Amino acid sequence: SGRPVCPSRPRTAVARRWTSSLCPMWDANIGPGCADSPGVSHLPRISPLLWVGNEIAPSVGSFDVVVSTVPPRSCRTGARQPELTTHAIMFADGQGSETAAGVAFAKRCILEGAECVAAAVAAGKSVLVHCAWGQNRSCAICCAFAVLHRSMSANEAIDYVRERNIAERSYAGQQPPGGAMHNRVFREIIRELERERDAEAEETAETAE
Repeated sequence: SGRPVCPSRPRTAVARRWTSSLCPMWDANIGPGCADSPGVSHLPRISPLLWVGNEIAPSVGSFDVVVSTVPPRSCRTGARQPELTTHAIMFADGQGSETAAGVAFAKRCILEGAECVAAAVAAGKSVLVHCAWGQNRSCAICCAFAVLHRSMSANEAIDYVRERNIAERSYAGQQPPGGAMHNRVFREIIRELERERDAEAEETAETAE
C-alpha cells in the first residue's frame, strides 16, 4: 500500500533526538490546552487500547507506547521528559496555514504515526498519541488510524475525536472554532486518506474480477 512502517525506537535514542536544536520551536504551542490534567481522552470506538492527549498526558498515565509530536512535559514541574516517548514524530501545527510543502510533510508524519498506532494495537499494547494541546496533530494521527485500519469514514473519525475531547477534557479554547481537529488542513488530509483508501479498494476489487 506504500504506507510507512514505524520502527521501534529505544527511549534513550528518542531522548537524544529531543535535545536537538528543534526543541525551542515547540514552545510556541504552549497554552491552556497543555495545562488540563490528565489531559487525555480515551478512544474506545477506534480501539480500546488508544488514547489521545496533550504534552503532560504521558507523565500522568501509564502507556506501553507513547507517540510524541512534541517532547512530553512533567505535570508537576513543566520540565521536559523525553524519556517517556517511545516514538518521536516531529511536525508542526500550522493551524491551517501550512504551505504546500508543509501539507505534504504533515501527511507523511500523520501516516507514520498511524502505522505506529497500528503496530502497537496489533501487539496488544496500550498507546497514547500526544502533541502540545492534544487537538490537531495527535488527533489527526488517531483519525488516520481509524480511517486506514478501522474502516471509519473521515468525518466519522473527526466527529468522534471531537466528541471524546469535549466529554473527557476541559480547557479554554476547547469549543469550536477551536478544539479537536480545528486545523482545516489536517481535516482535509484525513478526507484525502479516505479517498485514497477507497480508490485502492476499488482497484483491488476490479483486479480480482
